[in-house]
Parts: sequence; C-alpha cells; structure tokens
Amino acid sequence: MSGTKITVTFTNGKTRTLREPAMLWAIDGRRTASFVFDNGQVYKGQTDGVVDEDGNFWLKTDRSTISGMLGIGLPFGRLLGWAYINPKRAKK
Repeated sequence: MSGTKITVTFTNGKTRTLREPAMLWAIDGRRTASFVFDNGQVYKGQTDGVVDEDGNFWLKTDRSTISGMLGIGLPFGRLLGWAYINPKRAKK
C-alpha cells in the first residue's frame, strides 16, 4: 500500500485520509482513532500500536471499563489504515 492514499467519509460526514498500517507503531496512544478494515468494518479507540506475535494489535474502545490497554484484539493484516478522530494533537 506504500504511496497509496485512501480517503474515507465516515457516517458522521467527516472525511479523513488514512495513514498506512505500517505507521501504526507511531500512533499516539492517548488519542482516539478510527481503524478501517478490508471488510468495511470501522473500530474506534486507542492503541499503543504494538502488533503481537499472533499478528493482532489491541484496541481500547469507549466501552472498555478497565483502565490500561485492555480491550479487543484486531487483525493487523486486514487493516487498510487509520486516522485520528480529532486531527489536532491532544494536550499533555
């Protein structure tokens, strides 16, 4: 997917250009992002960007009740790209 830009429009009408899956390592784990998969599914939450030995990365969703990076495992191999929900940086 190198060099290919994918722009998506979400159901709320906001348009975002997705970052490549390979850039997941650089994600800011404090910021909420949308993750778009090859089957059209979209997940929203925070991740630390680490892909485990099974090829999954962990996403803490809005519905997570436990603090930390607990949540659901998503398949990195099916990720088309990701984009921050709010394009502005979070305050430290």
